[in-house]
Amino acid sequence: MSTTNPHDPTSTTRQYVEPTLRSTQMSLMNEALARAQYRERLAEAEHERMALRVLAARRHQRRAARAAQRARRLAGVAVARSV
Repeated sequence: MSTTNPHDPTSTTRQYVEPTLRSTQMSLMNEALARAQYRERLAEAEHERMALRVLAARRHQRRAARAAQRARRLAGVAVARSV
């Protein structure tokens, strides 16, 4: 019975991966994770900006509706006074 050395690059029982290759692969994995997290935060920020724009548009719409109502009321008062 022969024993195989797990650290021997010529061993047939385990696949040998060079430390620099493993380090490069880990770096690439970390970079991919960082890019994915960046894209996720970017999408969340864009969603938040869109929500804020919608809220601002609704606020401006209500303000315009109140101004229009006020103008109609003042026009009605002016017509009533001129009669």
